[in-house]
Amino acid sequence: MSDFEHSTRVPSDDALEQLLKHATPRPMPSPSDEATVRQAVRAEWQDVSGRHRSRRRVVSFAIAATVLISVFAVFNVFRTPVVEAVQVASIEKSFGSIYLLGESSELRETRDLANVLAGQTIVTGSETGIGLAWLNGGSMRMDENTRVEFVNDETVYLKSGRIYFDSSPPALVAGISAGDIAHLVVHTDLGQVAHIGTQFMTGVDAGTLTVSVREGRVAVEGEYHSHVASSGEQLTLSGRQRPTVLSISRSGDGWEWVSRTSPSANVDGKSLHEFLLWACRELGLEIQWQGQAEQVARDAILRGRIDTAPAEALRQRLATAALEWHVDEGVIYVGENQ
Repeated sequence: MSDFEHSTRVPSDDALEQLLKHATPRPMPSPSDEATVRQAVRAEWQDVSGRHRSRRRVVSFAIAATVLISVFAVFNVFRTPVVEAVQVASIEKSFGSIYLLGESSELRETRDLANVLAGQTIVTGSETGIGLAWLNGGSMRMDENTRVEFVNDETVYLKSGRIYFDSSPPALVAGISAGDIAHLVVHTDLGQVAHIGTQFMTGVDAGTLTVSVREGRVAVEGEYHSHVASSGEQLTLSGRQRPTVLSISRSGDGWEWVSRTSPSANVDGKSLHEFLLWACRELGLEIQWQGQAEQVARDAILRGRIDTAPAEALRQRLATAALEWHVDEGVIYVGENQ
């Protein structure tokens, strides 16, 4: 048996020791080589430990950033967004009880409301009326028991009640001017109403949309039917039923509330002729001149303001002029005193 075979029968530690005794001694590394190895090991250790520190710093920064983002998000939730208040109309005349719809859908009565802003909802009570100057041009009126949301400077949402719009009013009322015929759309739950250079009234009641046209044309686009109504027509939409169109008068009781909401007119330095054109437009009357009456009206200069309803102002002003007049079936005939 060889020495090696014999050695393998002893315990492993003793066998290893006997093998090392028979091994040739290994040469020791030079001092320079030892220094190089130590430097390499130290550099590797620093690199590894540096990466650990970097990861710890990254983790720390990430945690800090997460905390900051969370804090910012919490504060951002409670921060009220800045919304620019855009004026869409001004109130030139009002009477009765006027309410603004609050953020919690409560009605808050308001007094001395002068400007109407986009996003506001105005509600009128009984025996209430409002005359507004639309800033894009035109004159708007709200009847009693009416609810309107002023969406933006081109759109209103009529929830209930009646409104009236005149796109080309005479320039006797401060703040009211002729409007751009494309810049007002009335939205309702029953359809959309867009005027085409006109005077018209829109009403919503008990699931029925009614559009009455004094002048010009109005395009009505309902959920099931669409129609264009012309001067002297009243269009009614109700559910899936086909629209009904009736001939109506451009003046009379159905329009009386509109003249009650007419804003005051400044006639100082204006002619009687200009006043008559304003009053007839507010009342829905056509005017017929007889003899030299039109020239007389152009030469007569008025003073002051008109704070009464157009019908009453018409009687008062013509009573002091050298003219006679009468109304017959929507036409006012003005002639010279005999």
